[in-house]
Amino acid sequence: MKSRIEKRVAKVIENADTLDKRAYLTVDCDGVIKRKKMNFSIPLMVFCKSDEMFMRVLERESNRTERFKEKKIDRLSNIPIDKLKENFIKLVIKGELEFSKKYGKELALKDKEEFIKTLFNLSLMDNIYFYKPLMALAMREILNAVGWIDEIGYLVISYFTKQRYDLSCLESSEEIEDRSIEIPKDFENLALLAYKKVLESYSYKNEKKYRMMLLNGIKNQDKALQWEVGGELLNNTKFLIEAVAEID
Repeated sequence: MKSRIEKRVAKVIENADTLDKRAYLTVDCDGVIKRKKMNFSIPLMVFCKSDEMFMRVLERESNRTERFKEKKIDRLSNIPIDKLKENFIKLVIKGELEFSKKYGKELALKDKEEFIKTLFNLSLMDNIYFYKPLMALAMREILNAVGWIDEIGYLVISYFTKQRYDLSCLESSEEIEDRSIEIPKDFENLALLAYKKVLESYSYKNEKKYRMMLLNGIKNQDKALQWEVGGELLNNTKFLIEAVAEID
């Protein structure tokens, strides 16, 4: 996986200014809500074995109408790890990208493991059908393979902040003591599989609630990964599911 990431990172950097979105959620004057889907270029950069598929998705996801020119992310000095973590969480939840990217970068450079755990925890708080856990898993592999890269770190944190948080499930969730949550062998919901993988990666203060959210998601799951690539509808994409299942 490391060599795959090293080979593709230049392509993502080259197209980084067209891979972001101005907003992942919009509301019109009639109260109609529209959510844009996550850009899958970064997860496929990590998990997709096929170079042809990766390049096809990268080309499809590049949108020049939403082009941005991201500058180098400034460093923050003399801020302790616990304060970096606290502010990073608050800023991401509030959707404040300008400062969250700086706190995220500084945390990742000063304590990579703490940054990953914090990103994982942020992904578990959100709507269980979103793909933040998948993006977080991809970011961990990228950091382990090539370290922090401003363009990629920006795209990941931008997605976390701009796709506004839906904390209603977390707020209403009860706690469950049972740690062994089994997923059926034929289960093909990528969002929930990634959620389970992230949940099992660390111990979390809220993990009893996260486990209940996962259990409810498995019982009630009615959503699956669907996104078009070159006119082809990829539904329950096998190679991504297999790749996530193989992560240590």
